[in-house]
Amino acid sequence: MLVGGRYETIRELGRGGGFGKTYLAEDTYRRGRPKCVVKKIQPLSKTPSVLQKARELFQAEAEALQQLGSYDQIPKLFDHLEQGNEFFLVQELVDGHDLRQAFTLGDRWDERTLIPLLREVLEILVIVHQHGIIHRDIKPQNLIRRWLDKKLVLIDFSGIKAIRSLTVNSQGESIVTQPIGTSGYMPKEQADGHSQPCSDIYAVGMMAIQAMTGYMPNQLPRHPETQEVQWHDLAQVNPDLVAILDKMVCFDYQERYQSATEVLDALPAPAIVKAIATADVEALSDEPEPLRYDIVISPKFAWAKDFSEGLAPVVVEDYLGYIDSHGEFVIQPELDFDRVSGFREGVYQFSGGLAQLPIAYKWGYIDRRGKLAIHPRFDGAEAFVNGLARVELKQYYGYINQTGETVIEPQFESAAQAFYEELAGVEIDHKYGYINKLGKIIIAPQFDSADTFGEGLARVTLNDKYGFINKAGELVIPAEFDVAHTFNEGLARVRIDGRYGYIDKDGKIVIEPQFDDTFSFTEGLALVRNDEQYGYINPSGNIVISLQFEDAYPFAGGLAAVRVAGQWGYINRTGEFVIEPQFEDVRAFHGDRAAIKLGNQWGYLGVKR
Repeated sequence: MLVGGRYETIRELGRGGGFGKTYLAEDTYRRGRPKCVVKKIQPLSKTPSVLQKARELFQAEAEALQQLGSYDQIPKLFDHLEQGNEFFLVQELVDGHDLRQAFTLGDRWDERTLIPLLREVLEILVIVHQHGIIHRDIKPQNLIRRWLDKKLVLIDFSGIKAIRSLTVNSQGESIVTQPIGTSGYMPKEQADGHSQPCSDIYAVGMMAIQAMTGYMPNQLPRHPETQEVQWHDLAQVNPDLVAILDKMVCFDYQERYQSATEVLDALPAPAIVKAIATADVEALSDEPEPLRYDIVISPKFAWAKDFSEGLAPVVVEDYLGYIDSHGEFVIQPELDFDRVSGFREGVYQFSGGLAQLPIAYKWGYIDRRGKLAIHPRFDGAEAFVNGLARVELKQYYGYINQTGETVIEPQFESAAQAFYEELAGVEIDHKYGYINKLGKIIIAPQFDSADTFGEGLARVTLNDKYGFINKAGELVIPAEFDVAHTFNEGLARVRIDGRYGYIDKDGKIVIEPQFDDTFSFTEGLALVRNDEQYGYINPSGNIVISLQFEDAYPFAGGLAAVRVAGQWGYINRTGEFVIEPQFEDVRAFHGDRAAIKLGNQWGYLGVKR
């Protein structure tokens, strides 16, 4: 796609950030065709009054971004334009990684790590707020650590996202139909459409509490009357810092710090760094010291699974218990264990503060103390995702909340394990459609099968062929593939005439079918197989790590597990072994821990501190 006759899109990027679509593109007017980011914002309504309001909002927000672009920790705005009733921003490409990996569920930060990050984010906010701008969507994935200088860059300002939800009310007025922001990081006044500068401070505070507790913001309990976040017993924090964070996330915005400068003044002063002699500076390497890995929990368990929310299920003498990241038992190994159930994805692992497990042929949930939180009464149960869990009763499926209350009655012949992008596929009279979290049918049952939504599209089947629909239920990629899988990082793997390749969100084949098998892209690379050998390709389809392994996992946490001569080890993104092959079996890294099997016993690898 050529935007404005100048910017040629290469592929869709994984991080859409609430905009319509985000593309990696090239500027064809400039020497060397430098890369940039093109964001397309399309109003849901095309009525003249909405389009005019959208133009006004687009122009005002673009002018604000133009001013901010002079600050090097905010992407420069190169261009903004309208084309075919769609609006486009052209911005600087920030080469780096976002902070999602650093906020892995269950991992807890210490204060020495947290306070410098708080300062970095707040110092950016000082500049933003001085220009009269409120970001409205501060969260880990909107903060990028630039590889060049290791500075944080704040992306995806949300004012312009309001264009997507503009519509006309019964009085003919243009209104925004939904709040701008991300649940959990968004305070009440922002959800009500009345954002304040301190709304951004609330989001930063929730990020900090997330880092200290290991819990996602939506998982944190709140006081039933005051609605204040109750997190003190979930972390060990200096009382002075507790008071600062509490004030940042006050439910009443008038009780919060009113400026980023106020918070900076309240935080402990940064450590004074002594001057270093020039000769010593020259001796220092610009490259950060590479992470070192070692066995941090010795192999001593008969069975083990990945860490989730800071705990890992392990088996000792046929009984199940839970350990923390140091290998200490938090829940003693006294629970009955069913090995067959253990093979199911998510079983025995904590999600949303609860773990599902079978007890006397029925399924229930325990809390992090090992106490029954939801009595075992279901024929089947899945992990909690976004506040709801699928359960089975008498061969019908419905959903419960984290108190065990039924919010969608078991009534479906089949149902998705979880809601993704607010929708879940369900089967009614042997056809599949989609419901929302209230159980209302949003997309009528009409498909032979239906998968979860990912990046705005869902895989469906019609007449034994696979295609993709959007959230309106429209078939946007025809059902013509023998096999297809969910979109990830802008691409979906498909099978044509027995070979696997990849398509983009327009249904265009961008990597020709040439592999015996493929996996979804993760961290910019995809695992592929030919002739029983595994390797990795980039989004252009180039093999960047040769097909040489007997077996392999996709990349997670910057590493991929691979098997050579019957032994498992881990490689980095260049294909170099970081952990030499030596294990009988392994799992992927989750945070800074990975389960490994040695001497027929399971233990854990971790980052050596």
